[in-house]
Amino acid sequence: MKRWIALPAVLLLLLGLVVAGCGGGSSSSSESTEATETEETGGTAEGGAEQEGAAEETSGGGKKVFYISPVAAQPGQQQINQGLEQASKELGWSESVLDSALSAEKQVSNVESAINQGASAIASWTLDPNAVAGAYEQAQSKNIPVIGMNSKGTGVTASVWWEVQLCEPGGPEAQTAEKIAEMKPGAKTIVIGLEVAESTKEISDCFIQEAKKAGLDIINETNNEADNASGSQKVFEPLLTKYPEVEAVFNYNDESAMGVSAALLAAGKTIATAENPEGVIVTGSNGDKDAIEAVEEGRLSWTWDPDNLASGFSAVKLANEAVEGNKKPADLIVESILVDGETISEYVPAEEREYTLEEIPVKVAKGEVKLAG
Repeated sequence: MKRWIALPAVLLLLLGLVVAGCGGGSSSSSESTEATETEETGGTAEGGAEQEGAAEETSGGGKKVFYISPVAAQPGQQQINQGLEQASKELGWSESVLDSALSAEKQVSNVESAINQGASAIASWTLDPNAVAGAYEQAQSKNIPVIGMNSKGTGVTASVWWEVQLCEPGGPEAQTAEKIAEMKPGAKTIVIGLEVAESTKEISDCFIQEAKKAGLDIINETNNEADNASGSQKVFEPLLTKYPEVEAVFNYNDESAMGVSAALLAAGKTIATAENPEGVIVTGSNGDKDAIEAVEEGRLSWTWDPDNLASGFSAVKLANEAVEGNKKPADLIVESILVDGETISEYVPAEEREYTLEEIPVKVAKGEVKLAG
């Protein structure tokens, strides 16, 4: 695959100014999916009906897509934004990110800001579907499609889903539970989650469901409300004192996994790996650079890379379909990548992946993506 080659400088000068921004219901499963190579959307989005509320187009196309990030400082979120930016350039669009900083109230104001700043399309990772529904509907009333990132609900035109987000049989959470059970049958397990967003809660809920099927013993469920490594370490340290018998820790993201790993190592514990199964199993998700390095160095048992870059491309693909007149594009499911001691040598960092809107590792949802009970 070849990366999109930068637009000539003259054309770039004709693009509209990019507005600078400041800075995840229980787990889901699709009725059925089919692997597909995405169709080329190509070129600038021209020829469609003029959108009320969209910026006046320049001769270069000039459409704008805004990403309403739940927390822009998170590494995975930054990779999503990179995908959005690269895909937007392929179409001759501009792209901006607005940071909700884990605040549902701020997310609402960010959606309204994107509308007021001439958005042609909005991608948004919903924190509270009830709080933001009105703002999404306002966008749609102005013919501005809203693409949900691991989100659905009122006002969402279509969604991009991580495979790791879906609670499908044999999916990432099921594989994680099975891998833990194979290494340590009946493992005493702690779950570190985050309930501030439905999508992050879904991941933990799915794992707990699959862990029970695999015969694991869930001894504690805790939230990392800080949503970073230091917050996770502070949360986990007293848990390690209370539950010294812990054998596995499931984390909803890599930042939390890194905090747990640090706490365990500081306490003189070891991290279990395929090569060295003794110690505590610590798993993550997001494919953060620090987590990949930790897997390579044996400080993390494994992580799931949801392919944030491809997620950004997928959001722009759906946005372009909607802008060009498809009122209900089919949801896209981005394939996840298991990174452990056995697969680390084959791992390709996000910055080295070469995607185009024509070639993205996705599956198309066949029918509505339903939430697991």
